[in-house]
Amino acid sequence: MNSIKRGDSVLIIWNNGDQNSIQKLVNDINNLTKDGSVVLENSEMISGCSRPQSSFDVVLSNFISPHTIHHSDELLAIILKLLKPSGKFILKDETDLISALKLNGFVNVTRESDNTYVGSKASLKLNGKVTAPTVWKLDDTVEAAWTGVNDDDIIDDDQLLDADDLKKPDESALRGL
Repeated sequence: MNSIKRGDSVLIIWNNGDQNSIQKLVNDINNLTKDGSVVLENSEMISGCSRPQSSFDVVLSNFISPHTIHHSDELLAIILKLLKPSGKFILKDETDLISALKLNGFVNVTRESDNTYVGSKASLKLNGKVTAPTVWKLDDTVEAAWTGVNDDDIIDDDQLLDADDLKKPDESALRGL
């Protein structure tokens, strides 16, 4: 519960809990978030389109007895979509879920002694405008680009010929014997 701060938007996923337990958990979370929001969703009713994507700072799952939520890949994918970047996912479960959480996209996954798992959604670091390195300079015209680059590679044909090459052959040398 240390991950919940004032103003956070919290989603509580529950299943088969009694009304008093649910109300107590909601009140505890409301005391932590103060002006934040707390939303309840049943694990069997939640779907990817039930809430807007990236709308929760913290998702709590299976905190209400009897702790019967099965954290399938489908449920974990939905939770990941609902979390904001760098959002926390905190769940209670008896089974080992570290690899399942990592395979479904959660990072910094840890397991605490009371079978509580804490994972987070990867953060997006967008530093504004991304500039690509310039590979070609397109300021020149095509003709200038072709001739300007290769001028030093072209050999003048007249420099290849010497004086003997420019003489016309003698007629007598051209006749056969």
